[in-house]
Amino acid sequence: MNYYIADMHFCHKNILAYDSRPWDDIESMEKGMIDLWNKRVTDEDDVYILGDFCWGGTGKWRSILSSLNGRKHLITGNHDLKKYPEDILALLAEKPTPYMEIVDGDYRVDMSHYPMISYNHDVYEHTVMLYGHVHTTLEFKAVCEAVKTMREQCLAVGLDYKGHLYNCWCGFFDWAPATLEEIINNKQTTCEE
Repeated sequence: MNYYIADMHFCHKNILAYDSRPWDDIESMEKGMIDLWNKRVTDEDDVYILGDFCWGGTGKWRSILSSLNGRKHLITGNHDLKKYPEDILALLAEKPTPYMEIVDGDYRVDMSHYPMISYNHDVYEHTVMLYGHVHTTLEFKAVCEAVKTMREQCLAVGLDYKGHLYNCWCGFFDWAPATLEEIINNKQTTCEE
């Protein structure tokens, strides 16, 4: 099974208030999110982390990554490490990358920490863009406005832009990884009308 998640922000104290997270402190947030992750994910599952995994140093990365189930794939975000020591790379399924494409069931899945209005194969019905970074901020609303404008302008000149973008912010899924089906069916994650 494939799972997806963005913007966990382990070790980031200010994120508790920023995201109105349901924990009183970082330690309880970390324990809670690790428990929620491991209740859903087995070691046979693949989890695609769409950036901003952890604000901590390599020791915290090592500790948290090793406590999470599944094969972990990291699409890097702006708050992730800039260099990855070998022992942390060994805890990941592959080398971290800023962009990734996979096939999940009937869907082609393009992934980046940052939303991309124009992405590979955006004219196909079964291609989706998964992203993070914007949480539930005004930037998320701006992404939706940009998608709407892109659709309208493409239609006006006869282009077939599908633009299926989904925000994978962990707060939309009770702070745990979600399947592609859950992401597509969650009306909070999309700009679809």
